[in-house]
Amino acid sequence: MPIVDGQYEAKISTTFSSTKDALKAITDKIERSRTLRINNIPMGMLAKLLPLLKGKDVKIILPAKAKANSEQMELGPVAITKAKIYKDYKGTDANAGSIYFSDRVFEVTWIDKKILAIDAMDYDKCVKCMRKMFDVAWRYSEKQTKGK
Repeated sequence: MPIVDGQYEAKISTTFSSTKDALKAITDKIERSRTLRINNIPMGMLAKLLPLLKGKDVKIILPAKAKANSEQMELGPVAITKAKIYKDYKGTDANAGSIYFSDRVFEVTWIDKKILAIDAMDYDKCVKCMRKMFDVAWRYSEKQTKGK
């Protein structure tokens, strides 16, 4: 942990003021990264990110009841979650999605097609732990193959 003005300092997370700001941070991070994992984000958001994912090491877990398409499958392994992944968002069950990088995790809270909030976790121990959660989710997801 770095020392700034004689005090230890560590940024642990970010709550974005708008979806637009968060999407900009996500796209900037994708452009600079080689590896990422995507879990349970809205299909519209995924569609916007697809062009940026070409040539990256990507694994994608789609939301329940989603259908994989050829464009997604060309990027890398794709699965569909078999679990209800949600969080209590101000008293309402909302979907909880994530985009995992080696040093940052973006958490996407959404209902139907509407993104309610996007937050980022920067604290490295939490990022590593949360990325391991992707591996567990992958294990329990229905893997997709071309032609399915």
